[in-house]
Amino acid sequence: AEHYATAMTLDGYATGLLVESHAGRPTKVEGNPDHPASLGAAGVFEQASVLGLYDPDRARSVRSAGRASAWAAFAAAIAPERLGRDAGARGDGLHLLLEPTASPLELELLARVRERYPAAHVHLYAPFMDERLREGALAAFGRAVHPVFDFSAADVVLAVDSDFLAAHPFRLRYARDFAARRRMASPSDAMNRLYVVEPALTVTGGVADHRLRARPSEIAQLLGAVAARVARAGAATPGRRVTPARAEAAAADEREAWLDAVARDLLDHAGRCAIVVGPRQPAAVHALALALDAAVGAEVVRWVEPPIPAPDRGTGIGPLAEALGAGSVGWLLVLGGNPAYTAPADLDLPRALARVPRSAYLGLYRDETARACRWFVPARHYLEAWGDARAWDGTASLVQPLVAPLYDGHTAADVLAALGGAPAEGHAMLRDRWRARAPGGDFDRFWDATLQRGVVADSAAPGVQVRVLRRMDELVRDLPGPTAAGGGAIELALAADATIHDGRFGNNGWLQELPDPVTKLTWGNAALLSPRTAARLGVATGRLVEIAAGGRTITAPALVAPGHADDAVTIPLGYGRATGGGRRRERGPDGLERVADGVGANAFALATLERPFGMTGASLRPLAGPGGEPRTVALAITQAHWRMEGRPIALAATLDEYRRHPVIAPDARGRPLSLYEPEPSASPDQWAMTIDLSACIGCGACAVACQAENNVPVVGREGVLQSREMQWLRIDRYFAGPVDEPVMLSQPMLCQHCEKAPCEYVCPVKATVHSTDGLNEMVYNRCVGTRFCSNNCPYKVRRFNWFDYNAEVSETEELAKNPDVTVRARGVMEKCTFCVQRIREAQIGARLQDRPLRPGEVRTACQQACPTQAIVFGSLTDPAEEVARWRDHPRAYEVLHHLGTEPRVRYLARITNPNPLLESARHEL
Repeated sequence: AEHYATAMTLDGYATGLLVESHAGRPTKVEGNPDHPASLGAAGVFEQASVLGLYDPDRARSVRSAGRASAWAAFAAAIAPERLGRDAGARGDGLHLLLEPTASPLELELLARVRERYPAAHVHLYAPFMDERLREGALAAFGRAVHPVFDFSAADVVLAVDSDFLAAHPFRLRYARDFAARRRMASPSDAMNRLYVVEPALTVTGGVADHRLRARPSEIAQLLGAVAARVARAGAATPGRRVTPARAEAAAADEREAWLDAVARDLLDHAGRCAIVVGPRQPAAVHALALALDAAVGAEVVRWVEPPIPAPDRGTGIGPLAEALGAGSVGWLLVLGGNPAYTAPADLDLPRALARVPRSAYLGLYRDETARACRWFVPARHYLEAWGDARAWDGTASLVQPLVAPLYDGHTAADVLAALGGAPAEGHAMLRDRWRARAPGGDFDRFWDATLQRGVVADSAAPGVQVRVLRRMDELVRDLPGPTAAGGGAIELALAADATIHDGRFGNNGWLQELPDPVTKLTWGNAALLSPRTAARLGVATGRLVEIAAGGRTITAPALVAPGHADDAVTIPLGYGRATGGGRRRERGPDGLERVADGVGANAFALATLERPFGMTGASLRPLAGPGGEPRTVALAITQAHWRMEGRPIALAATLDEYRRHPVIAPDARGRPLSLYEPEPSASPDQWAMTIDLSACIGCGACAVACQAENNVPVVGREGVLQSREMQWLRIDRYFAGPVDEPVMLSQPMLCQHCEKAPCEYVCPVKATVHSTDGLNEMVYNRCVGTRFCSNNCPYKVRRFNWFDYNAEVSETEELAKNPDVTVRARGVMEKCTFCVQRIREAQIGARLQDRPLRPGEVRTACQQACPTQAIVFGSLTDPAEEVARWRDHPRAYEVLHHLGTEPRVRYLARITNPNPLLESARHEL
C-alpha cells in the first residue's frame, strides 16, 4: 500500500488526511499528523468518505432537461458569448450559489468571474455556516475575526450549546487538546473542568464535569447571568458596574449555585478560560461570549481573520429566494450543497428553482436540487479531484486525487473557470495558482514537498489583536429575552445529526448504521423528549407524534432521552430525503434496504429563514390509529438498556477521590486464582490494549475506522432491529443518577482477547483458538455457525453474519474492500482481531530488515483514528511500549475481572473534576 496526503472539506473548512491506496484505489482514510486540524486523527465523516467515493448511486453523466448531455455542451451554455446574451453583459441576471469556501483557487476563480461580470450576484449558504459568529465578532470587536482555542492551556471551559468536541470544524484538534488535560498520568496532575449548557445531551455534554440542561430560549439569558456576575466582580470591565436584573431574572432559583460556581471559576482562572458558543445561538450570544473570551481567555484564545471571506450584504439564501420570486434571475449556478433540501422551508426553494429559465447544479447525486434545475453536472469526489483548502486556523492544504474520476465528474473550479471564459484542467489551474507563491522561486521543490506533506508550510493565519468596543452590560442587554414555558407549548430545537450531518452523508451505509453517540439510534431520526415531558404528553419511545411549528407539521417517532430539557423537543436534521440519490440493495431479511430515500423525518420542513434552528410556540401531539390505538414504529436502537446494575463495567471517580485513593479498583486487576497455569509462550511479542475512559469522548471514530479497515458489512435497518449489527467495535453508553440529570459514560467495547477465553472452550470445531502472541483468533473456514462462542462470551462482542451481506455489492463498492483482510462468507463468526493484518505486515517488514519491532510501530485502526488518543496498543514484552506503562497504572482495571477471563484489554477509570462549590452535583457511577 501507498499513502498520499490530501484534505477533505466540510462546511468550508479542511481537515488534513493521509489516504491508503492499494493498486491505485483508495481504501482507508487516516489523519495527517502534520496537519493542525487532524494531528493524525480522523473523524466519522472522514473515515466513511471512502465509501462515498465508491457509492454506485453517484451521478455519472451530465444531463440537460432530464436528457443525457455532455460537459462540452454545458461549457458552451455558460461561455461568455452565450451567457452574456442570457444574463446580461455585466451579469445582472447571473446568480451563483455556493457553499462557504476557503479554497484559494476557488476564491481566485470567483474573483475572475466578478471581473468579467461585475454585476453578478454571489450567494453563500450552508445550514451550519458560521455567519452568526461573524456577526457576533462585528458587534463585539468591530471586525470579523474568529477564535482559535488552545484547550491544552485551558483550566476552565464553558460550552454554551456547543458540541465543540464532535461538531466543530476544528473538532479533532480540540478533542486532542481537551483530552490532554484529562489523561491524569499522576494524581498530582492538574485537570481541566468543563461546564456545559445545552437542551439535549451531546458528546461534549456527556464528558462534562457539570452540565445544565436548559430550553433553547433560556440559554442566552443563562450566559448573560454568568457574564453579569463576572462583570460585577470587575474582571471584564474595570471600574464599571452592571445592573444584571434582566439577565439574572431568567435563572431559576435552583440554578443560582450553578451560575455562581461557573462565574467564580472563570474569575479564579482568569487568562486560562474558554467560552465556546455553538452555531445555533444568535449573534448577540456570540458577541457576549467573545467579549468574555477576550476578558478571561488571554492564554487560551488566539484571534484570526476567518479563512472564508465575508459574504457581500444581501447575498444570502434569503435574497436569492427574493430574486427568484421576482423573476430577475436569468442564470443560476448552484455549486455544491443541496439547497433545495436544506434551505428554510418558508423559502420554498424547490418551486422557485423550477421557475428559473436557465439553471445548473453541480453535485454528487441527482438529488432534490438536481431535479429542480435544468442542467445537472456530476461533481467529483474529493478523492478524485485536484484543489486546495484552508483549515479553521487558516492553514492551507493541497487536495490531490488518489484515483482517476470514476464518472464524468467536474469540480466547482472547472465550472468557475468555464464561466470566466478560461477553461483549464484542474491540475494545471492549481499549479498556476500556487506558482507565484513558492518561497525562493523554486516552484517544483515547493510543489513536491507540499504534496508530500499535505500542508503549505507557515500558512496559518497570523493572530490579530482585538478590543472589546462595548461594555459588558450593553452586550447583556442585547440578548434575546426568555420565553415563558407553559400552556402546553414546547420549544423546537433542530440539530446537526451526529452521523449524516445535514443529510449529505445520507446515502452512506456506514454512517446510517453508526449508532448515535447518545441515543444509539440508527437508520433514522426521532423527536427527543425528556422523561418528564414525555410523561406529560403521554408518549413513549417509538410512539408516532406530530410536531407543528410555524404553520408546518412533520411526523416522527418519539424517543425519551435522559438529560433532555423539559418542555422542549430536539429533532436531528438530514433525514426524510425524497431523492437522496437512488435506491440500492443491501442484503437483509427483506432483501431490500433503502439507504437515503425515505429514511426518517425531514426536520428541515420546520426551519424558517428567521428561525433556522428552531422556535418557541411549537406543539406536539401523539398520533392514534382509526380505532384510537397508539401509532408506533420500531426504532433501530443498538443499546436499549443503559444501567450497569451495580456491575463493575465502566468505572469512574472524582479527582478528589482519585487523589485520596490512587488505586481505583484493586480487586479488578491482576491474575485471579486459577487451577490452570498458562503455558509459556515462545513469541517475542504479547499484544495488549488499554483504553482511557477519561480521554474517550464516545465520538465513534474508532467504530467507523474498524469497519473500513476490516471489511465489516452493513446489515440495514431490519438487521439492526433484530440485533444483528456487525460492527466489531461498539461504543457502550451508560447513564447513572436521576434520569432527568444523568451522568453519561462511554466505553468502547471490543473483543477482550482473553487469556482464558470462554469462547475457546466451547467451540466444537476449534474455529476460535489462541495464538502464541496472545490473540484470540477466528479460523473462518472451520466455523460451522453453532454460535456457542457468542453464547459463552460475557462481553457479547462476537458477530454472526446471518446473511451473505456482500452478495449484491456493486463493482465500485468492491473497490473499497481492504485486500489485506478476508471478506467473510455467510454463516461464520466475526470479531475484533486486534488488526492482525497490521501486526503481521509490521513483523514481516521487520524480519526483512533483520531488526525487532520498534515501539509503537503497530497501530490498530481504532487507535490510529482516535482523536483523543484514548486507545493505546502494543506488546507487553517491550518495556518501552506505552501500553506496558498504562496497563499497570493505578486507574487500570479489567471488565468483569471476577470471571477469571484475564483480558488483554484493560480500561483506565474515568476521572471527573467537579467543582467543590456544587455539592449537589451527581458524579457517582
